[in-house]
Amino acid sequence: MVGAEDDGLGSELSARTGEALPAEVKDERTAAVVLVTSSPVTKAISAGNYHSLALRTDGSVWAWGVNSDGQLGNGTQTLGKIPVRVTGLPSIKAIAAGRNHSLALGVDGKVWAWGQNSSGQLGDGTTTGRLTPVSVTIPGGAVAIAGGLYHSLAIAADGSVYAWGANAYNYGQIGDGTTNPRLTPVRISLPVRITAISAGWFHSMALGADGRVWTWGRNLNGQIGNGSASSINQLSPYQVSLARAATAIAAGANHSLVLLSDKSVVAWGQNTNGQLGNGTTATAQSTPAAVGLTGAVTAIATGSNFSLAIDSTGAVWGWGQNSSGQLGDGTTAQRTSPVRMQGLNDALAVSAGLFHALALRPGCPFWAWGMNSSGQLGDGTLTNQLAMTQTQLLNIYFYDLEGDGYGAELLPPEEACQPPGADYVESALDCDDFDSAINPGATEVCDGLDNNCNGQTDEEGSLTTWYRDADGDGYGNAAVSTQACTQPSGYVSDSRDCNDANTSVKPGATEVCNQVDDNCNGSIDDGLPVTTWYRDTDGDGRGNPSVRTLACAAPAGYVSTSDDCNDTDATLPRYFSKDSDGDGYGTSFVVGPAPAPPFGCTPPAGYSATSGDCDDSKPSVHPGATDMCDRVDNNCNGSVDEGCSCSAWLTSDRIPSGGTATFGFTSSGPYLAGSRAYLYGTRNGVVDANGSPSYDQISFSYLVLNSPGLEGYYQRYVVIRGPDNAEVCRTNTVSAWFLYP
Repeated sequence: MVGAEDDGLGSELSARTGEALPAEVKDERTAAVVLVTSSPVTKAISAGNYHSLALRTDGSVWAWGVNSDGQLGNGTQTLGKIPVRVTGLPSIKAIAAGRNHSLALGVDGKVWAWGQNSSGQLGDGTTTGRLTPVSVTIPGGAVAIAGGLYHSLAIAADGSVYAWGANAYNYGQIGDGTTNPRLTPVRISLPVRITAISAGWFHSMALGADGRVWTWGRNLNGQIGNGSASSINQLSPYQVSLARAATAIAAGANHSLVLLSDKSVVAWGQNTNGQLGNGTTATAQSTPAAVGLTGAVTAIATGSNFSLAIDSTGAVWGWGQNSSGQLGDGTTAQRTSPVRMQGLNDALAVSAGLFHALALRPGCPFWAWGMNSSGQLGDGTLTNQLAMTQTQLLNIYFYDLEGDGYGAELLPPEEACQPPGADYVESALDCDDFDSAINPGATEVCDGLDNNCNGQTDEEGSLTTWYRDADGDGYGNAAVSTQACTQPSGYVSDSRDCNDANTSVKPGATEVCNQVDDNCNGSIDDGLPVTTWYRDTDGDGRGNPSVRTLACAAPAGYVSTSDDCNDTDATLPRYFSKDSDGDGYGTSFVVGPAPAPPFGCTPPAGYSATSGDCDDSKPSVHPGATDMCDRVDNNCNGSVDEGCSCSAWLTSDRIPSGGTATFGFTSSGPYLAGSRAYLYGTRNGVVDANGSPSYDQISFSYLVLNSPGLEGYYQRYVVIRGPDNAEVCRTNTVSAWFLYP
């Protein structure tokens, strides 16, 4: 009996979609695949809602039960009461049955899917149902698969988890943090490498390589294990708190099971049918609680509302719902604590569906019990079974000619519960049944053969990397490599050559003074005596003393001398001007080293590196000197007495008898010491007697008085003469009338 909680689920879904859900949704469940033995292709079983899958050791997949959505994968929708082979598959190594869809994992890592696809659970980018397998893209290939109600999971080769299919109703069973359905696989964020996965109705589980367990999805029944049971769902992985590391996981319809490292089992989630195995039917167990199993457990499985376990003796135990005899104890009584299944003491694996279960045993391999309304038990009937019944699918045996434990098809394979002879084995896929060293379990060696029958020759694990040795010095170029089992011609195993075009350059070579890393140790000319060399930028053979380097031989562009005072001009300094007056400036007359001697940067005595002196007889005359008021171009700029001037003035040009006026003159500019001013003038056109008195100052003024007897017309001007009495400045002439009384 399902109980009110499941009726609530159906009502909840119907309210959200506006559509009535199929009645079977209220009690559906899919188990993860179970693999056994260690051969390259192993037998496996997986129970869906109303259909079942089996994998045989030849890599073929068989299915039986309901086929309304093509979940049997044989191209039809015809119910199968006996096993039929799934068509169009390569060699398969794992299987998983969902609600009404099926999954298979090829030995090459490719995932295949078929059946119902209304929510994108086939992962092919569509919602189109498939009657035969279609491929699903998992980056890098997959190593494990699991099918849920309307979603699917896979573990990629790198340990990451991918999910696709239904994610609606805010359940989050995809685990990507959203409630968006995914028609193709999306990667789930998990912190460690994942080794096992399991898909329930609307929640998912993952087991990490470190023994930690994560859950995500719907949590109305506490199946997430986070201490709550509510409509707040887990949209991304949640780490469940466990007392010790886990070794196996199983997601039921609305409950979860974990096998711990001490061989005990814990469970949480819905318990209305006693599926938690704790002796009660209490609901919403939201944290892990011990299942009432006393012996060591080796495997677990979950159905819709029931659970199974295998103990260390091979006995199978079941608990929870038993309305169709799915616990296999010969009754239909519900069990809240584990009960031992009748007659099954050698189970290798179990898988639980909606109302039926499967077991894998030695000898006759595939067994089933519980509901059989759709032929999901595979025994050729539609009759429910309260105890196990044998499915009409036997072992397949292959003739092993050379006795290496792997058979081929030299003779037709035989189907039976036991091998027909000592030379028949279950393991197939031998690619050379005439050589016992070649088989799927062999170790690949470098011999040009496919030793392990995986379709590749001398593959990964046997190859060595070799490096091109173009110069034949025994050392290879790390940038040019190839992989091979044996050394190819022209290749070596040592990749330390730093110049594969020069046989004298290699590790261990003698370092010589040549600006080359001869011994490939990363240093040039190391360990050799060094000299200081100077940069000669202008190529004049003289170096710049401020730019130097140490080397055992002159590097390009360097010289041993350091006497260049201008390393950007090869012509400087090369020639010097004669400096007769010693003022640091020479005339245009030059002396040079051509052809010898070279004077470098230091001029010889009496010469200067600077020219342009316009009078090399006067040390006061040279470029940059102060231009004096002396009628000489002192600074050699082509101008004379720049800034030199003188001017006379008179305050009145008519002076009455007895009146006065002031006469004076001013000058500007630097005058030589000893320069004097001289006054000149006339009266009525006649030069005054004593008309050239001198003044030591070069600017002066004085008062003019018109006394009786001085009447007349007067003119005056001033001349400034240098210490050599040469005229250096003459003022303007001013005039005045000394009026009569």
